Amino acid sequence: MDAKRLVPVLHVLEGRVVDPADAADLGAPIDWARRLELEGADGLLFVELGRGRRLRQAWMLDVARALFLPFALEAPFQDPAELQEALEDGADRVVLPARDLDALDAARFGRARITASLEAAWSGGWDAALEDLRNLGGAGEILLKAGDRHLADLCARAAHLPTPILLACSDPALAVEALAHGADGIAYPAALMTAGAFKERLEPAGIPLRR
Repeated sequence: MDAKRLVPVLHVLEGRVVDPADAADLGAPIDWARRLELEGADGLLFVELGRGRRLRQAWMLDVARALFLPFALEAPFQDPAELQEALEDGADRVVLPARDLDALDAARFGRARITASLEAAWSGGWDAALEDLRNLGGAGEILLKAGDRHLADLCARAAHLPTPILLACSDPALAVEALAHGADGIAYPAALMTAGAFKERLEPAGIPLRR
């Protein structure tokens, strides 16, 4: 079993990290990024809640210059030029809804720079979700968003697919189960716990982690 990744998620509005529930200001992205890197995160995912390339460029350049840690940006991209700008400003990857990959011409940037975000729900059946995963092309990674207790089963059934699965999850117990069944990493709210504390929760399960 390959070493798993823990990726804290930060929501950004107008250049500041915010609580996604009430938009309360939680500080500067660079301060969070430095702390998370020291705490042992394996990567970062910034989710941009608003729009505005000028503000985005400023904080992204700060983060890219200060850290060795790779980071991805999920934002309401409107065209391929915005993807190019985000990558030029320092993002290692951009995260796009799976349905928008073709419309945004994501293939031109290479699979290594693209993460496809895919929502799956038990109400639609895991067979349908698995088929979506199998047919998804043009992305080097899938960010799977599915808050269901049957998720470990889907991870197990998707483990043989060539595209790594990064699971959006805020439940440590569910994370342990999904990682043990084939998920390649967990994307979780940065405020939930430190990466070190998360790894301590995972170690008793024998899950290999990056150091």
